[in-house]
Amino acid sequence: MKRLLFSLLALIVSQTLLAQKYVITGSVEDERNMNKLEFASATLMKLDSTKIIGTMTDSIGAFKLRVAQPGAYILRVSFVGYSKADRMVTLTENNDSIDLGIIGLAGDKYTLQSAVVTGTAARMQQVGDTTMFNASAYRTPTGSTLESLVKQLPGVEVSDDGTIKWNGKTVKSFLVNGKDFFKGDTKVAMKNLPTEMVSKLKAYDKKSDYTEQTGIDDGEETTVLDIMTKRELNESWIVNADLGWGNKDRYAEKFFATRFSDNSRISLFGSLNNTGDQGFGGPRGFGRSNGLTSSKIFGLDFEWENGKKKREAGRLELGGNVRYSHTGVDLLAKTNSEIFLTSGSSSSFANSLSRSFSSSTYAGGELKLEWNPDSMTYVDIRPTFSHSDSHNSAKSRSATFKSDPYGLSGSPLDSIFATNPAAALTSIAVNRSERLSKGSSVNNSVGGSMNIIRRLGSNGRNVSFRVNYNYSKGHSSTYSISDIQYYNGKAASFLNQYSWTPNKNYNYGLRFGYSEPFAKNWNAQVRYEYSFRYQDSDRSRYNLNEIDSLTWGNPLAYPPLGTLPTDAQVLQAVRDDYNSQYATYRYFNNSVNLGVRYNNKIVRFDAGVSFNPQRTKLAYERPGQNIDTTVVRKVFNISPQLRFRYQFSKTNQFEFNYRGSASQPSMTNLLDVVDDSNPLLITMGNPGLKPSWVNWLQVQYRGYNPEQQAGMFFGFDFTQTSNAISTRVVYNDATGVRYSRPENIAGIWSMGAHGMYNFGFGKDKVWTLSAFTNFNFNHDVGYVSRVSGAGHTRSLVAAYLQTTGVRSQHNTAYYNNVFNSANAQKNVNKTLSMGEHLRLNYRASFFDAGFIGMLNYQHSRNSIQTSSNLNTWQFSYGAEANFNAPWGMSLSTDIRMSSRRGYSVSSMNTNELLWNAQLSQSFLKKKNLTLSVQFYDILQQQSNISRVLNAQLRSDSWNNAINSYFMVHLIYKLNIFPGGSSSKDADAKRESERKERPGGRPGPGGRPGGGPGPAVLSPSGRF
Repeated sequence: MKRLLFSLLALIVSQTLLAQKYVITGSVEDERNMNKLEFASATLMKLDSTKIIGTMTDSIGAFKLRVAQPGAYILRVSFVGYSKADRMVTLTENNDSIDLGIIGLAGDKYTLQSAVVTGTAARMQQVGDTTMFNASAYRTPTGSTLESLVKQLPGVEVSDDGTIKWNGKTVKSFLVNGKDFFKGDTKVAMKNLPTEMVSKLKAYDKKSDYTEQTGIDDGEETTVLDIMTKRELNESWIVNADLGWGNKDRYAEKFFATRFSDNSRISLFGSLNNTGDQGFGGPRGFGRSNGLTSSKIFGLDFEWENGKKKREAGRLELGGNVRYSHTGVDLLAKTNSEIFLTSGSSSSFANSLSRSFSSSTYAGGELKLEWNPDSMTYVDIRPTFSHSDSHNSAKSRSATFKSDPYGLSGSPLDSIFATNPAAALTSIAVNRSERLSKGSSVNNSVGGSMNIIRRLGSNGRNVSFRVNYNYSKGHSSTYSISDIQYYNGKAASFLNQYSWTPNKNYNYGLRFGYSEPFAKNWNAQVRYEYSFRYQDSDRSRYNLNEIDSLTWGNPLAYPPLGTLPTDAQVLQAVRDDYNSQYATYRYFNNSVNLGVRYNNKIVRFDAGVSFNPQRTKLAYERPGQNIDTTVVRKVFNISPQLRFRYQFSKTNQFEFNYRGSASQPSMTNLLDVVDDSNPLLITMGNPGLKPSWVNWLQVQYRGYNPEQQAGMFFGFDFTQTSNAISTRVVYNDATGVRYSRPENIAGIWSMGAHGMYNFGFGKDKVWTLSAFTNFNFNHDVGYVSRVSGAGHTRSLVAAYLQTTGVRSQHNTAYYNNVFNSANAQKNVNKTLSMGEHLRLNYRASFFDAGFIGMLNYQHSRNSIQTSSNLNTWQFSYGAEANFNAPWGMSLSTDIRMSSRRGYSVSSMNTNELLWNAQLSQSFLKKKNLTLSVQFYDILQQQSNISRVLNAQLRSDSWNNAINSYFMVHLIYKLNIFPGGSSSKDADAKRESERKERPGGRPGPGGRPGGGPGPAVLSPSGRF
């Protein structure tokens, strides 16, 4: 019996192998500019046009078809916006493999009108849900990195903090040729990848590994930007070295080296600078930076695969990265804010000035192994490790006032800290505070995951298993000295505090999944997931000011910040038991997901619901508040989701998404505890908190017209939260003390709409216009409360020691009474924001120019403090230009006027004329060496002002930054091709080979350089 089964199995395998005996390969490109065409269709037909098999070209325009029977066939290649091309192929026993070489497609207009087209490449193309940008259609300054290119892409926004959004969705990762590149760290690619190696960029929602392996769309997607490198750089080393020196002791040095092949990639990079890594040019150089930043970063990233495709038996892929970074920041910040109080009363005003120094170090990496032991099984293993540490120190001054201090002359902070402040200022002053602080933290972690997917047949049935684990351990410490003066007769507060917080965390999870097809294009799926998380979060606080000078051993001078007594018993005697805690959390989470999916070429429908029973166990101890308890919470959450996508054509689609989810308040927020370690901000928990529920929906439409090179996007989203957890603050207008606790609140929702339209016009489409419109409405609700008089507070410092030296037992009922007696009012802040961004570009062979306009309008209405109602405008306009001379010189410049209007504080209503420029000259025979001079903010007008506005406060901030300077760069580029040839030698060789081919291309029936091959059909189908 065993022999019979073995024989049958061998027969099936041999027949399968024989069925794939015949192979047809080739590649597809644009006939005009020779760009490779991805997603082109390659269809094999019988001579009567009956379809046999089809496929799509990959990222380098290549295709491969496996055919079961010999014979004569027609191969048809097509792509949106191009004429079709047919090839006759004949497969025989002696000719079982045919390489058609390069098949060139002509644009429809080019073919029909028999005209010579010399226009520029389309800036953007839409293929399904993938937006492709041609890098050659965008000009960037010499030596620039990917950041300069990405900021020009229609529909892509890069915020000041480096967040990248494509059509309103946050880009989570960069890929290079479809593979991970320092996964999860978009800044590495933005700051280090040279634009000269980029052929195309693709923006799309990447499917999960589960979807790619099973073909069943599970709806889990990650928005990515996929960088396609130039095909001609394959098998070569690309090396870029950039040394920069500037005034004001600025420096910027970079090194980047990479090698690509069809099956592997290795990249090394290093960067040292103290410029904040702004990037350069146009909107590329107008980002805000916070503080004076210096950084060092080094990394290695690699990918290797054995050449077999996904799902193919024996496929093996290895990859990973290691990275080291160190960042230092010198930050000077000024803030003035208005805290909204109850109706009929004035606001509270605060001013602060701080100077801080911080540094952080990170070292870590990730390895990846993907393996298909057979065509039905997929294994993915990913271990990770990391180390991080940080150090910081700061000094600050702040003051609180009953009314706006800017109504008086002079600087409020300078005046209130003067030896004899003016009576007019002290009459409205509530308190003032000086603070020194320093701290450090260390954390180490290891983890990993393994994912196994097994397909059970070819109809979509599969099982999956996933396990993950992570362990981390670390600690943090902080020191602070505070001196608080009150202006209502209350005694001053002087605190010298030390805090030590060790932490240990680990978690693991198991997930099982099963998918069952039950009708054509329909699949049902069930998943079960169990996860456990442990968190040990102790915190010990010490009041060092309770140690007398004699005990310190230095009666003449108070010990400096960061000093601890050498005697452990002395330190233990001043432990702040009231604000110290021992806490261990154990989270037990279960999740059952039921879903049904329908998927064909036009419609994708996905509906599901998750049932999440959870149990949390908290062991919590606060000796000073007589709390020693173990709390167990059990909850049951239900989360529905719905996804629908309709594909009108390859370039037009509509999508609708809905998701509902519940979130639970943290366990510590549910405890009736008080933290008064900061005398000006006393926080407490709230046992009465309820879970929150969030509804989120999104509608999107994408379209592209290849004839007009026009792309369009429209999106709408809505978010509503029931029982949102808001922070209620009670303000004591006599002392400036704020009491804070979380409370549920209703009425928080927001909605937004955004659209993008991009098209080319004029002869040869040398002009392009991009328009991006956005609309947002935010309905924010918060509680505002106030109490008057010193009777609603206590001398927190005086209560630290009783005459017996025993710490007083604070009563949480006292603080609850503060909230109960305060007149709580809901404050509704409605904010309408509308914006329009326009960009007009012109591109010639050696020159391009861009004209930019931006208008943002914000309309805000506050239900309590109507004096804070604002109608503000931010608008800017400008131009940029790039000129490339044939002798290797290039000039890039940009200028923009940025303005603000409508702010109540005159200093916010500004005009900033920002001008940047770069001049570069390339040298040597192959133009490998470039000398570049860059000028940033030539007119020295850039400021760093920002505003935050919500239902509880308005805050305007300024900080120092790296703005105006110049820098000289020396850039050396080297491309080393196989055999040691340079890029110029390789170009000449490829051009020579191309000219030697009949018609400049390979014969349609044979391999490159072969004979003329079989007859070719025209697009009309005639020989």
